Amino acid sequence: MSDSERSRSMSSNNSFTSMTFIQTYAKELVALLVPLITWILKRVFRAKARLRIANPHNFTFLIQQPQLDDAGNQVSPTQTVHTSSFIVWNGGTVPARNIELVFNWKPPCLNIWPPRHIIEHVETDNRYVLIFESLAPNESIYVELLSINAPLPLFLTARSDECVAQSIIMYPQPVTKPWQRRILTTLAFAGLALVIYLLLLLLQYLVLKTPLR
Repeated sequence: MSDSERSRSMSSNNSFTSMTFIQTYAKELVALLVPLITWILKRVFRAKARLRIANPHNFTFLIQQPQLDDAGNQVSPTQTVHTSSFIVWNGGTVPARNIELVFNWKPPCLNIWPPRHIIEHVETDNRYVLIFESLAPNESIYVELLSINAPLPLFLTARSDECVAQSIIMYPQPVTKPWQRRILTTLAFAGLALVIYLLLLLLQYLVLKTPLR
């Protein structure tokens, strides 16, 4: 027997041995997999708050107007206006409580939309903290910052009682038409149904091929 034939024979024997092992212990393997799959599904689909934050806009306006001091002397031939916006939203299925947004220092101009009751704190190191009482599922808040001839504070962190906010990068994206979304949703469900059907066929094959002991 040549080396290639011997190699193919060993590979076939190994495959046969593996399949025999799976068929022999299929019930035990299924019994181990079911709790694991159940735990994964519970962890993925459990009700929880999912806090997200994004910074979709930063811009600096150069104003062709001289900057003057209190005595009327020109300090600079131009002025700058810095703007920045943040979106905070709860993508989970339960409310997020006591949301905190922390900035490096207090911005000169701040706007919250839609208007909400907020609590402000300036820490001993001049860190600026904004606190919202809650965010309902799928609710979002816009935080707009503005400063004139001064830099804006850096955003540091966001958290709630339930979780730490995940930072999301945003970019422009065309809005798909309703019929396109329906087709994609239908194909996604069809693919999921196919995967489940194939798994059921595999389990059926393994269980039915298990020899009696």
